[in-house]
Amino acid sequence: MKYLQKVLNVICIVAYSDIEGVSVIEVSEKAGLPMSSTHRILNDLVECEALVKNMESRKYRLSPRIVPLVHEISRKMNLDWLKVILTELKDEINETVFLSELMENGVSSLLTVESNRVFSFRARSGVYLPVHCTAAGLAIVAYIEPSRAEKLMCISSSYSDSQVSQCPVEEFRDRLAKVRRDGFAFCNEEYEPGLRALAVPVLRPNGFAFASITAIAPGERFSDEEGNRQVVERMKEAAVKVGKFMY
Repeated sequence: MKYLQKVLNVICIVAYSDIEGVSVIEVSEKAGLPMSSTHRILNDLVECEALVKNMESRKYRLSPRIVPLVHEISRKMNLDWLKVILTELKDEINETVFLSELMENGVSSLLTVESNRVFSFRARSGVYLPVHCTAAGLAIVAYIEPSRAEKLMCISSSYSDSQVSQCPVEEFRDRLAKVRRDGFAFCNEEYEPGLRALAVPVLRPNGFAFASITAIAPGERFSDEEGNRQVVERMKEAAVKVGKFMY
């Protein structure tokens, strides 16, 4: 792993830690790095004021210097407007919805709006999603260059199951063809057993996808075909709106 990748991983670990911060031992364990390397990275981040260290507890947390950067990222990515669109969709279908984006090496969740229902999925933003077996991933890669789609799906498949010796390309092609025929992706077990998901692509004017919108819920709530079609139509309307604000 390159040094910059290690640094970004450490920042993510600190960002998702408790409000009082995280110790060097905890970061080392979660990052899978030696204590010496972890300590050096943390000290570098403190020195450049990305992190602050509590000298009493010896724990690290994000620096206030990060706040303006976060606001600027949010502004330039139109996250406030995107959240409004997702919130409207959530209110219409009464399920948790999230927006995912195509990255260089896969698909990452970008923004989540959670349902107020008692039994609903709690999603976290900024997480890489398995491209080959999630509705969020399939809805995107079904609408990109075939060679890139197959490459991303094979990488995702090998990460999920190290015992797979050969990528089942033909199976993946059939899976993507079905998504294009239906106009949406459906997953019977999204993330874990009992969860179902519907996802639609967010398309550029040239017809290629760069993002997707996913609705996820306990399986019984997405068991009616006609009901699913109605949900998908609302999602497609939201996808058109999202496409106008994303880059």
